[in-house]
Amino acid sequence: MNGWTGQCLRVNLTQDNYKLEEVPRQLMEKYLGGRGLGAKVLSDDVDPQVDPLSADNKLIFVSGPLVGTGAVTGASCNVVTKSALSGTIACAKLRGHFGAELKYAGLDMIIVEGQAESPVILSIIDDKVSIRPALEYWGRTTSETEALFKKNMPDKWASRDTYLLSIGPAGEKLVPLANIINDGFLSVGGAGIGAVMGSKNLKAIAVKGSHSVTVADGNRFGQTVTTLINKLNSAPLTSQSMTAWGSAFFVGLCNQKGILPFKNFQRSAFEESKSVGTETLAKAFALRARGCFACPIACIKKTDVSNPLFKGKGMAPTYLAIGALGLNCGITDLTTIGMANMICAEMGLDPIAAGGTLATAMEMEEKGIVSKETLKLELRFGQGEDLLQALTLMATKKGHAKRIGIGAKALAEEYGNPQLFMGVKGIPMAPFDPRAIQGMGLHFATSNYGPHHLYAYTFIDEVLNVHSQEDPWTTAGKPELVKRYQEITAVMDSLGLCNWLLMGLKFNNFVPMVNSALGTGFKADDLLLIGERIWNTERLFNIKAGIDGSYDTLPERFIKEPIPDGPAAGQISKLSEMIGNYYHLRGWDAQGRPGPEILKTLDIT
Repeated sequence: MNGWTGQCLRVNLTQDNYKLEEVPRQLMEKYLGGRGLGAKVLSDDVDPQVDPLSADNKLIFVSGPLVGTGAVTGASCNVVTKSALSGTIACAKLRGHFGAELKYAGLDMIIVEGQAESPVILSIIDDKVSIRPALEYWGRTTSETEALFKKNMPDKWASRDTYLLSIGPAGEKLVPLANIINDGFLSVGGAGIGAVMGSKNLKAIAVKGSHSVTVADGNRFGQTVTTLINKLNSAPLTSQSMTAWGSAFFVGLCNQKGILPFKNFQRSAFEESKSVGTETLAKAFALRARGCFACPIACIKKTDVSNPLFKGKGMAPTYLAIGALGLNCGITDLTTIGMANMICAEMGLDPIAAGGTLATAMEMEEKGIVSKETLKLELRFGQGEDLLQALTLMATKKGHAKRIGIGAKALAEEYGNPQLFMGVKGIPMAPFDPRAIQGMGLHFATSNYGPHHLYAYTFIDEVLNVHSQEDPWTTAGKPELVKRYQEITAVMDSLGLCNWLLMGLKFNNFVPMVNSALGTGFKADDLLLIGERIWNTERLFNIKAGIDGSYDTLPERFIKEPIPDGPAAGQISKLSEMIGNYYHLRGWDAQGRPGPEILKTLDIT
């Protein structure tokens, strides 16, 4: 098949065996691949009521059909499971080169089921699959695991092109905040997935392939890709801002709109954010660009890490790190923020979930709800050493920090103050104050994966104004905007493309690339319908898991307490003005349940 390989590797860790299965083209065209195919397989294979850490839960790794073809930014591999943190469906986006190597190994998908008796690594080197003992890797950080695995490979030349995804100590200890790390330090979304992988005693997956991925019309595909690259190279955001600074350049833009949170979203970081912008970033770190597979933007910023704990090459702070591990914890020192980000990558912690949890604990200490004596750990806003120590301890469940590792929601509830948890569906909020960006607030409330911006990047129009001039503080047209971006993102994730493309290209621009690669005749609306099918499939899984429309809300702080300062002073979230219209546009009832008509239209059974 063009684009798709049509092959799935099903690995049963309980039985210590595996088998190859064919994936029907009809199913591929209906869900595209990547996130969409993963959501469909999870819905069919896993009881939504399952304990996420039981052997009955499954981990599904899926590359989209454009991954490995040379399509612009065609690199993304999605990891789909039931989250150990939220109990919802979860999806991590693996960037870098892992997804392309999976395709070159002849696979679209890996389904991992069961539970190994002792730690193992799944190795896929071309057509050779093995489940290897991994006791010597257990307890190691993610970079140590990758380095040791490559050192132990008999073919040193092959080791250079072998890519790993792994869990750190946090995943091994089943910390609910744990994520999966690939290519050394890359992961987006997926809080709780690392704990699921740890529950299966699966330390890592290594993959290397030498097969090719074919496209339907090579000449047309090549011409289309060249055209899209030229467009990206002429668009200021993708050719200048992202290339120079990565997502860190968002700091200044969010600062202008009062979107950056400070001290657990108690107020705006308007003044403080000026000390963590791009000028300071350039002084604090020697930045070098790194791109994912087939990406001309190269938004990843590598740097040297001098701290003896993790000395060597690392990743400079992104917007998420600056917001979640920095400003929202009251910290404005970029070196400390960069170190916190590295600890998360090495220990296998999700930075948004970890930062949100620590910010919650810090506010509880500030308000006298907990104390240093209560937690046996000091956590104060603005104290970098407190942050770094807590991140390291919570990842290893050492001392009393294991209590913090249960997550922000559980921690706030344990001490009788659930209102201090700034999150949705059990997952802490990405660092965008929903009172200052109304569309994203609606998305945060209704997202199938919890409040993560990259599953409907309304920021592109609400702040960057790339495709339309949207006012972030108003609600007009926001239900339509959110629905469209949720579906566009579902399509792009399923194809294996990066969301950053939307900073320089329109969604319609991708259609010729898709059709020339896959030999399909999709129109833009056809793809959006698939995106809607994926979104509803995920929604139904959550409803069956007990996560219904009553969870489509925001913390009271955002609805009742206006932002006290900064450019967005006085703003509150107007979620109640938008959600009814959003449900109506989706064909859902007043409780947020998909109706029979929309399910029939989407061919969901």
